[in-house]
Amino acid sequence: MQKRWLFVWRDMSNPQEVGRMIARFPRARAAGYNGVAFSYNIPEAKAAELRQAARKHKLDIIAILMGNPHDHNYVEGVLSKNALFVAQGGTAKHRPDNPTRVVNGDFEAVSGNRFQGWTFQDDEGVTTFADSEVAHGGNYSLRMENIEKNQYRHCRVAQPIKLQPHRQYRISFWVKTEDMVPADPEVKVLTADSERSISFQTFRAEKTQDWTHIDLVFNSLNHTDAMLYAGSWSGKNGKLWWDDLSVEEIGLVNVLRRPGCPVTVFGENGTSYTEGQDYEKIVDPELHPWRAYHQPPAIRLTSGSRIQEGERLRVSYYHPIIVYEDRLTGCVAEPKIFEEWRDEVQQANALLRPKVFFMSHDEMRVMNQCALCQSKKMTPGQLLAWNVKKAAQIIRDIRPDAEIWVWSDMFDPMHNAVDQYYAVNGSLKGSWKGLDKDVGIVNWHGGLMGKNSRFFAENGLRQILSGYYDGDEDGSAISQWIAKTRGVPGIVGAMYTTWEDKYDAMDTWAQKAWGGGKGK
Repeated sequence: MQKRWLFVWRDMSNPQEVGRMIARFPRARAAGYNGVAFSYNIPEAKAAELRQAARKHKLDIIAILMGNPHDHNYVEGVLSKNALFVAQGGTAKHRPDNPTRVVNGDFEAVSGNRFQGWTFQDDEGVTTFADSEVAHGGNYSLRMENIEKNQYRHCRVAQPIKLQPHRQYRISFWVKTEDMVPADPEVKVLTADSERSISFQTFRAEKTQDWTHIDLVFNSLNHTDAMLYAGSWSGKNGKLWWDDLSVEEIGLVNVLRRPGCPVTVFGENGTSYTEGQDYEKIVDPELHPWRAYHQPPAIRLTSGSRIQEGERLRVSYYHPIIVYEDRLTGCVAEPKIFEEWRDEVQQANALLRPKVFFMSHDEMRVMNQCALCQSKKMTPGQLLAWNVKKAAQIIRDIRPDAEIWVWSDMFDPMHNAVDQYYAVNGSLKGSWKGLDKDVGIVNWHGGLMGKNSRFFAENGLRQILSGYYDGDEDGSAISQWIAKTRGVPGIVGAMYTTWEDKYDAMDTWAQKAWGGGKGK
């Protein structure tokens, strides 16, 4: 175990967090760690202290960089195509031309505990109930409880809905919980056969919370038919209420403005209208890719506009997709992304002079959707291979003597380098072809217990086993992982990886990973 790293995932632009990390260095050294990985973005005033402390405790500095873009317009955008806008009174506003209807979304139409319009309902009268005493609006709500009575711990209602392909949609609803364990309510839009997701955003609920309004946003992609679900997929105890659920097409919410995400406006007669001449520049003044919904902007017509009163317009634009609660993916092709990454490497090199640069290519769940990416005529796997090769070359140009490492998942055919990965448009297979032999792999799929390690070894790539993951308190998992990879060439280290700022087990874990202080 030549590389014995400690991972720190905190806001390093905060000087207090830098100080907290430095305070952990003596303990890290005593446990045999010889490297610390953290975000490059530290205050300049703390750089000298950090370098000195790392040198004193014989810890290599591993600078993590090349994450999401700084400019929100450069997250990957998904196409909303030919959305209808109608000109009236100097503006053009969105008007759905094929409105999506949720039948009985207010849960008012009931027969006993059966909700009309919902073609699927788990365990009517056992786990799903019509509640006439607790409602957000009207006289009834859908209550779910006793979910553990379902053998799969499922409690759901569902119905088919119609969508317009390549449009932006909002799901709106109210939810209430009482002593719910786990607190895991979800609303999903799945393909018509319920096999794949169309929506990817989730939301957080408390164990007990009063009526709370939630907005989720998705893109219909190429789908016309879908299934809308609401419920719990792993429930157990407590109660959960739903009310006033709707799905509607929206327009220009979080519209992205960058070269690879063009906005076009056409009349239904085919006339192409020009930004700055017929209408003012289209922007969303509330652009916030991590916040799914807000009041949408209108298109403002210029005084000399050729657009006539009442004219129907077809507007195409790009918007972000949120995966889970807050995960976004940056565009992999825009030139500005590489400019930002070069600046990050230069900043990290000037302040920290790290021995290692750690590229943040992982869990890239939206790709090959924007106009620029698609213009390259590559698969997502080829795009990512091209991207990571350019990224590594930036580091070599600035620091040819530095080590380069990257997360494993996006280059692992047993993990995320596969077909049909979230909202990735195409296959990620072959992404690993962009990794040169001097790029190390931080392998974080501990669940495979080394089954994927030989693949990287056969491609001549060194590996560090990224373990703990806020659960291996006694070090038994890393011990087993190491045992199962004995004989696999190129495994040179292990990294204690916590995303929840949990360090109580770092000494015990190090003992199992490399013998603790004996690794010094």
